[in-house]
Amino acid sequence: MLTKTFRRSGWSLIGLALILITAYLTLYVYGFVQLRRARRLVTAVEALQVGAPIPKQWEAEFRNLNCKPDWIVGCRTSVSNLPLANFFAAPRRLPPRLGLSKWWGVMAVIAFDSNSKVLWKALVIDNGQYHQHPAVSILVMKDDRLFNPCERWAIAKHPGYLPHRAMRTGALVVGLSPEANQALIHRAFDVHLGCLNSIRGCKTLGDIAPSAWQDSVFQPNDQQFYQQWSEHCSEQSAAGKGK
Repeated sequence: MLTKTFRRSGWSLIGLALILITAYLTLYVYGFVQLRRARRLVTAVEALQVGAPIPKQWEAEFRNLNCKPDWIVGCRTSVSNLPLANFFAAPRRLPPRLGLSKWWGVMAVIAFDSNSKVLWKALVIDNGQYHQHPAVSILVMKDDRLFNPCERWAIAKHPGYLPHRAMRTGALVVGLSPEANQALIHRAFDVHLGCLNSIRGCKTLGDIAPSAWQDSVFQPNDQQFYQQWSEHCSEQSAAGKGK
């Protein structure tokens, strides 16, 4: 009698172990698919040229490229790394990740005209850390203010590239001009997604976007540099008022 009981218990434990192993392998494959797709999206968004048509080689990455004009932004499409669903328009609608770490997602947003020319593009990376903002957002569009140090002093150090922290949440927001130096564009898209798919998760946003995170920090030795620009802009403003 005891022998039969032990045998049944043994088979139950083996069955439970097999279920756990199968579940783990399923989650591993799911996470691998997410991560691979997310990395392809990052590459695709960086490769798109604002003002140029979407290349044929990247059209497969962005679904729904049929133009449905919006009077504010022209035509727009968004797609996420999820295998079977999109972010739609809000990262907060992403279903929870089936794993031990927090859910995460990567979303690409492309605005284009009726000739498929890119008007602006954005990359959003979110892990649910902040309530009001995605963790990291990169917006690439033509904007003269990104070359005007008197608008934001940090631009004086890297024209066309403005990484900064959102005021209320501390999320990382990167403004980028397509006319910025290529090295700065690479820094903006220096994105590491591996920690998002790990059990440990990402401890800081510097784990996700190390270069932009570093560039968003005000360094003490920058004080004199920015002070000079502050004085220059003050003089420029005063001269403009005197005319």
